[in-house]
Amino acid sequence: MNEHEETRQQELRESWIESLLMSATAPQDHADRIARAMDQIETEPQIPTSVNGKRHRSRYLQWGSIAVAASVLLALFLMVQNSASRTAMAAIQRSLNVAAERTARKYLMQIDYRSATGETISTESDLYVQGSDRFALRHPGLLPGTSVWLGQNGSDSWIVPALGPVIEGDQTVLGRWMNNRQELDTPYLHVTTMLTRMSRGYVLKSLDDEPITVPGEGTVECQHIHARRKSFVKNTKLPDTIELWASRESGMAIRLVAHWELEDGEPGRETSVLTFQNDEPTLSDDWFTAEGHLEGRRKRRRVNSSKI
Repeated sequence: MNEHEETRQQELRESWIESLLMSATAPQDHADRIARAMDQIETEPQIPTSVNGKRHRSRYLQWGSIAVAASVLLALFLMVQNSASRTAMAAIQRSLNVAAERTARKYLMQIDYRSATGETISTESDLYVQGSDRFALRHPGLLPGTSVWLGQNGSDSWIVPALGPVIEGDQTVLGRWMNNRQELDTPYLHVTTMLTRMSRGYVLKSLDDEPITVPGEGTVECQHIHARRKSFVKNTKLPDTIELWASRESGMAIRLVAHWELEDGEPGRETSVLTFQNDEPTLSDDWFTAEGHLEGRRKRRRVNSSKI
């Protein structure tokens, strides 16, 4: 192979690598770009060789070009993945900042629970949140037309059952009380709880924007973030996946969906869905305390978690 032919082959190899990079950085979906470029790598580059040249030298140079291109694309793939993860994390953090505002908001909470008999029990509750540490939940009572109220006011938790004494205590009391009630056995009773969990121990992915219809507000264009629990996180009480739809304009969490992947016949939570309804600027000052939901005189009992 003379010097002119060798120079020509080097130029062809460089052009081939450049075409791969152009393919991988074209304005379309990241995964499609990388896959298309990797397909080109798997197809041996058509670099002409001199009839009288040494074939083993040509083969060595071709595979050298493949190795260079693969290394470049791997670096590009990792960069794209890190960028997508940072974008998703930024959206979650923005939603957390909005959730920390002292604005009272109402969400619809829907829980699907699979019983030991295989029956799916579906419940709907009204969830009111204010900031990152106050919430009140109205859950249907066992008797028609009755409700159970429960919540947290920042330091204490409380339960106002349809019948019987009001229960008050520290923040562990509410969790212990809920553990004995299948349909409410979930630690995800607050927007900030779900958002915080998404940011820890989950692989994040940004999906295409998606509109969500809000009652009285119309359609809200939302960022869609998907989080899957990392394989080394073995806590089966955690959702396997959590999805967030956050307003593209304000960053507010419009919808959150936690999903548990149960084994066949396994009882437990299947899904927990929070959907924004509206702001509630006129709620009374005691709405996030037991006092805000008492009717008539009720006995009150302050307990510690060991007595629930």
